[in-house]
Amino acid sequence: MVDKWSTRRKGDYELRLTRTVNTPGRYSVELYLFIPPETTLSARTLSEQQFFFGSVDHSFGLMGLQGGDRAVKNDESFALLSPYFEIANSSWLLRYKASMGRLRGQLNNTDTPGETIARALRLSQAFAQRMRETQPSRDRQKRYLRQMDIYFSWFAEQFFLECMTRDSFSELDEALRQSITDFLQQERTHRKEQDYLRDFQGTPTALWNRMSLYDRLLEYPISLRPKVAELGSGTRKLVKAATTMFIMSILTYMLFNVRNASETLSITLLLVIALMYGVRDMVREDMINVITRRLRRGKPRWRIRLRMPYTRQQVARQLVWVDYRNLSDLPQVVASAIGRSANNDDAQVICYRSLLKPDKDTLEHDEIRERITLDFEALCEMIKVSRDRLYVCEEDEESGFSVQVHPIERQQDFHLLLVSEQPGQDQSSAQLWRLRLGNSGIVQSKSKEPNWPSPEEQMKRSWWDRITAVLKKN
Repeated sequence: MVDKWSTRRKGDYELRLTRTVNTPGRYSVELYLFIPPETTLSARTLSEQQFFFGSVDHSFGLMGLQGGDRAVKNDESFALLSPYFEIANSSWLLRYKASMGRLRGQLNNTDTPGETIARALRLSQAFAQRMRETQPSRDRQKRYLRQMDIYFSWFAEQFFLECMTRDSFSELDEALRQSITDFLQQERTHRKEQDYLRDFQGTPTALWNRMSLYDRLLEYPISLRPKVAELGSGTRKLVKAATTMFIMSILTYMLFNVRNASETLSITLLLVIALMYGVRDMVREDMINVITRRLRRGKPRWRIRLRMPYTRQQVARQLVWVDYRNLSDLPQVVASAIGRSANNDDAQVICYRSLLKPDKDTLEHDEIRERITLDFEALCEMIKVSRDRLYVCEEDEESGFSVQVHPIERQQDFHLLLVSEQPGQDQSSAQLWRLRLGNSGIVQSKSKEPNWPSPEEQMKRSWWDRITAVLKKN
């Protein structure tokens, strides 16, 4: 089974990658963002720590087990155990959204979307019927179910309205188009009957922000809470102590030699002593950073413990690596995966690696949705605003001659390579996207076929090649 991630644009700057974790074991994810040479990226303009905390959001949520939500909802005893009611329904909603997300990805990759849209319609109708059959008794649960009903009605409507804007929608079967229209009309009638209309009022921005708030509230019961711990603080303290001892030993030795050479205290001697201490302060911090980085090269930067929001029970552990590398420092199979697009050995590559180990007991009751959201706003700000203009001569029958001025937006092509491994599989799979970024955000996101060895080719590699690849990766 090939481990595939689904992608979706979110806003102007964000790209969201999603997959489902359902088997005990270790899950490895490696992201390689190839930076074009004209982008001035360095550890000073965007440090590795800033990239981890500001440009990457690696989140996890419990989705329940497929087919298990029906048995839970038939057992009325779970309604007495709030927040178990919220956890069960949030997992159910998250599974529905994940299914609709996969169907949206299929729509983008097919010229005959009829069957995909029909499946989405059947899924939405079944979800609406089962959700609205639930009759909780507690006020808190009623408020929660009301928010869930409102959000679902809006989410489903947005999906099918997006389908109606496609060029291929007019070619669908007449009965299917009528079924979609009837479903949308039923949702509008349901909103009026349940007094939901005021939640759908306001400007498009206000409505979008309101539904985004509902989405966060509904996902809260099943969103795993990360507890981040930065690794390497002990190593840095030892390096700091060792470098301080080394530098102070040299300075003390030099001061004693100067004292033996000249027993009088002069201004020159004072300046020499001050210069020594100035050089010490200037060199020591850089020396500590360089030595610490070399000692911790290939080791994880952060350890994350993922816990449930209410019980604080640990359900998974995660290790994260983030570093900047040159193209020549990457394994050959990774460097050649994007083809001829990156032929500069000095090109910068942002490497993000995650190793997830979910607890076995957790996956017996739930599947985990893993989602990586990449925010490219910091990189887009590095793209300089263009002041160039393109002048086009146009001839008109009335005016005879006119000149049109077109402003030019500077854009750059980035390549995003995702390499993932699943438990029980010795072979890795890869996905590649070409991202065209401008100063105002993501202009285009296009999936490409990576130059990645097949499972058979990976099995044929010699043991020496495998060891070399692992050592170079670390």
